[in-house]
Formats: sequence, C-alpha cells, structure tokens
Amino acid sequence: MNKQRHPLPPSQALMTTAERLLGQTFGKSVRLGAGALLQDGIRSLVYRFPVLDGLPQTPASVIVKHVKSTERAPYDPTRATMPAWAFFNEWASLQFLGTIPTGTTFGPRFYGGDAARGVLVMEDVGHGTSLEQFLMGTDPHRAASALIGFAVIHGRLHAATIGKHDEFRQLRESLGPCMLEDGYQTYEWLAPTLYQAAEVLGVTPARGVEQEVAALKASLLHPGPFLSFIQADSCPDNCLFIGSTPWLVDFEGGMFDQALKEGVYGRMHFPTCRCVYRMPEPLPRQMEAAYRAELVKGCPEASDDHLFSQAVAEACVYWMIGWYQMAPLSHILEHDRLIVAATDRQRHLLRSDVVAQTTEEAGHMEAIGATIGAMATKMRMLWPDAEAMLAYPAFR
Repeated sequence: MNKQRHPLPPSQALMTTAERLLGQTFGKSVRLGAGALLQDGIRSLVYRFPVLDGLPQTPASVIVKHVKSTERAPYDPTRATMPAWAFFNEWASLQFLGTIPTGTTFGPRFYGGDAARGVLVMEDVGHGTSLEQFLMGTDPHRAASALIGFAVIHGRLHAATIGKHDEFRQLRESLGPCMLEDGYQTYEWLAPTLYQAAEVLGVTPARGVEQEVAALKASLLHPGPFLSFIQADSCPDNCLFIGSTPWLVDFEGGMFDQALKEGVYGRMHFPTCRCVYRMPEPLPRQMEAAYRAELVKGCPEASDDHLFSQAVAEACVYWMIGWYQMAPLSHILEHDRLIVAATDRQRHLLRSDVVAQTTEEAGHMEAIGATIGAMATKMRMLWPDAEAMLAYPAFR
C-alpha cells in the first residue's frame, strides 16, 4: 500500500458512521477525535481514531477502514467484484475469528460494519513491529524467531478453524456473493496458464502433466481434511508483533481454502508479497515444522507424512502457476521488473527450483515439477546474467 504525502482527513460522514457503529456495539454513544490516515491502499483508506467519550470498556482508539469506489473499480455491495468482495471478506473474517473459542487471539476485534457506506470498524491492536521490519533489520536471531512465530500463528489459526466452514460460509453469504465473478476460484486457469508459460520458453510439458493438473484442480476445490480458514495474503507486513505476540492484520482475502497454501509461505518465499528476499536454509523447513506441529492439533491427518507432503507439493505448484499468471513470462522475457527488493526473473528462478525439488521429494506432481524444472533451465540459458536473490538484510 502507498502512503500519501499529504494525508486527507476523514470526512465527517465517515466519523459519524464509525461513531454510530461503536455506539451500537458498546451500548452508549461514542465520540471520536480527529483521525489520522494510516494507509492509502488500492481498495481502501485506513484511519486511526482516538475515542474521546465512551464507557470504561470502550477502547482508547479504533481503526476504521473505508472502501474506495473508483470509476475503474466501483464499490458494488451486491456483486462479487473488487473492492466489495475483499471488504466483505475482511468483515466476515474478523467477525468469525471473534467466535473461535481458543486462548489465541488471531486478529483485531470486529466492532461493526456498514455495507451501504463501505465502512468497517475494528480494534486498534497498537504500535507493534511487523515481521517485515524484523527481516529488514539487523538482528538475525530476532528475525528467525519472528518467522517461527509467523508459522506458529498460522498453524494455530488453521487448526482452530478446521470443521467450521459452514459457520463462516453462512456469515460471509449474509454479507454478499462469495464467488469472485472473474472465475479465479474455479481454477480453470491452471492448465492454460502452465501450458502458455511452457510454450513461451519452448519447453514441451512432461508426460502426465494434463492428468496432474486435473488432479490438482480437484484437490484445490475439495481439500478434504486440509480445509481451513486462511488469511490468504500472509505477507510479512500483515503479521504484527506486539511484544513477542503475533497478530494477523488484513483479511481482505480471508476464506476457507486449502491450509497448505498458507503453510508453504516460507518454502515459497512469500508468494503474494512485494518485499521478497531469500531466506537461508534451514529456516523455511523450520517454519514448516513449527507450522505442522500446530496444524496437527486440529488436523490429525497432517501427521501422515505421505498426505502432508502431497498437500505441500500441491500448494507449491498452485503458487508457481499462479506466479506465471501474475508475472507472465512473455513480459519478463522482454523486461525484468524490479519489485521493491527482487526482480521477476529472480522470483521465477527461486520458486521454480523450490517446486522442482518439492515435487521430487514428495513423489507427487512430478510431471509438473519436471516441466517447471525444465523451464527454469531454459530461463537460466536465456538469462545468463540473472543474479541469485539476496538474503533478507537480517541474515546477511
């Protein structure tokens, strides 16, 4: 998200809406002070407001998210399009997580929402340190500890929500349509995206790819024991540490899905994130082990090495093909784009190597893995000057 150089103050209408929602939650009129803009994102504006008047249990401050409606992406709460789809995901996610009876707090408390105005009011968890800040710092031990904390909180989240899909679905459907209109959640794009990427590089897909892609699609649509609630955009800047306690923020992608999509975030080097550097071994494996130790508490099937390694392989392949869609090779052959820390080519090469190794180790999705490995070989021939991705500053 981009920060504004000249922050615009929140409108009086937004403050009035937030005060009304807080009054409904706490049973007494609430008055807010002047708000400060925290983030000016693609889909929303995020403000922090001090609470001036309220009850003893009223928080000292709150976070208010206000959806942006633009000509290109108008806010329509009746359709599963951006930004409404993401807004209602976050609303449902925070409300749902507040009902999970565990000793772990996963994210901010939900205080209220207004669908017509696109306003969401939530708990202000305070000024913490994000995982990204630790990774970009100078203390390797603190950065490694934060990575393990990130893995643990996601494992606990998945374990605690397995079996609760119907509860979340009812809540989410009460707000608006759940299935994105662009067809992304059908996974029909998997096969054509992989074949197009291979064709661009002149690589012939290995025998068996067609059957494996079909099996991957079926598994993603029906994750079986690995169906859990996921944050879906588990980037280092969306994990905030208050002291040593991790909090998850930003649930615009929150949904029930295949748990290992999130469980392999370390292995796949944060596949949806902008600020990506390499993590030195054995940290990704240590993260995965910590994650799995928590996951098995709610998903005993995760203790089965065969089932778990298959789910890991499928999640890695999913993210790799998704990356071909996000950063098409046809574009990267012409121009290597730098995204904050690493280039598209560096990301392709690192993640391709991970997928090829993971599928081989698992003995699963091997035809896809071999194809991706062949594509990486061809990429290195085409890009002989491509440098290996640097490690996060904390590990240099």
